[in-house]
Amino acid sequence: MSLRVRLVLMLWLVTAVAGLATLVLSATDAYRTVARDMHGTLARAGYVLERNYRMAPRANDPLHAERTAIDLLGVMAPGTCLRFEQREITQRRLCAGWQVFGPIAPAAFREGVTRMFALPPPLERSGSASQDGDFTLIVSFDPVAAATLAWQRVRLALWQTVAMASGILVLGTVAILWRLGPVGGIVAELDRLARGDLGARVEPGGAREFRRIARAVNRLAARLRRGAAESRALTRKLIEVEDVERRQLARDLHDEFGQTLTATGAVAASIACAAPPDRPDIARDADAIGANIRSMMACLRDAFARLRPPDLAEIGLAASLRTMLSGWETRGGTALTLDYGLADDALPDAVALDLYRIVQECVTNAIRHGDPRQVRVAFRQVGGAVELEVEDDGGGRLGDSDAGHGILGITERVGAMDGRLRMDETPAGIRVRVTVPAPSESRAA
Repeated sequence: MSLRVRLVLMLWLVTAVAGLATLVLSATDAYRTVARDMHGTLARAGYVLERNYRMAPRANDPLHAERTAIDLLGVMAPGTCLRFEQREITQRRLCAGWQVFGPIAPAAFREGVTRMFALPPPLERSGSASQDGDFTLIVSFDPVAAATLAWQRVRLALWQTVAMASGILVLGTVAILWRLGPVGGIVAELDRLARGDLGARVEPGGAREFRRIARAVNRLAARLRRGAAESRALTRKLIEVEDVERRQLARDLHDEFGQTLTATGAVAASIACAAPPDRPDIARDADAIGANIRSMMACLRDAFARLRPPDLAEIGLAASLRTMLSGWETRGGTALTLDYGLADDALPDAVALDLYRIVQECVTNAIRHGDPRQVRVAFRQVGGAVELEVEDDGGGRLGDSDAGHGILGITERVGAMDGRLRMDETPAGIRVRVTVPAPSESRAA
């Protein structure tokens, strides 16, 4: 879930909580109003009883109680109930109407608000208007009226809250989506950088902070591109130096070590021929020396084949690979196949040599660290890139420490070509896949 969506959801959640709190506060204020009305009614009713007794002390007047009740109803707050008693008046109970609160609150609301808020307890007051004019007042509030008053306040607050929250949500959502618009692009380009795609670039936009972040990301990407280009150039130079050293080593081995072995073999053969008939041990030792020399010459020829670069300019990459794979087949029971789906001049010489060395290293690792019956080498054009795949069924594993240097060499060559390397374990063995840019892109680089 994106940052913008999370912020919008948080805004809606906060608004909903604030609206709910407003409704609760409205109901709370309604019950506070109930308590104030009860106190006010008690004070006004006590004043009326004292005044009526002082101003019209007609104990035997049959209308005295009715006039007093009418006066009390005039000072009672809506929803309050009053029970009063005076010397001349027996105990009576009056309740003021509360139609001013509007329609009765729904039963569910009345039940819920009654559970949440306790109705204030009845208020009581006693007094006397004269030496023999005692009175008693008890004021309470109708629970249905209290719930209806709370319902009126909550309804009013609800409409106000909905109107205000709607504006806040609409404007807040638009502001968040607009102001945080660049976040998605910044995160996407950072993900590209994390995956190794150094062509990432963020278009500056939005708030000043986001523009600064975009410029910082672009500077970072440019620095990484320069560093990667310098690293590829250095690796390419090291690989070229390594190839020169290989050629020089192959020449030295051929000129010095090879000639020395050949001369030693000739001496051994001469000793074997010149040995006296009564000294068969001399001939036997000379033959053993000759056998060792022939074995060393075979190893030397293998070293020549690995060290000496093929003549790619003359015979091409495909023919060089077939020659190398045929040499491996003659030395063991492994079947090596080549599926070459490229044109003869599809690759520059430097790229072709790198791919030749990668195949050579993959085949060497497969045979040296596993027991494959078959090794398959395939070249194909995939869109704007050339793909090399080497797969064996030798049962090897990528965690083998002995293959570390070979994998490092493959990784360096692939990096120098600005390519991608992927190695996977298959049910039967190892699959190595190398993807390099098309020749035109390689030359442009």
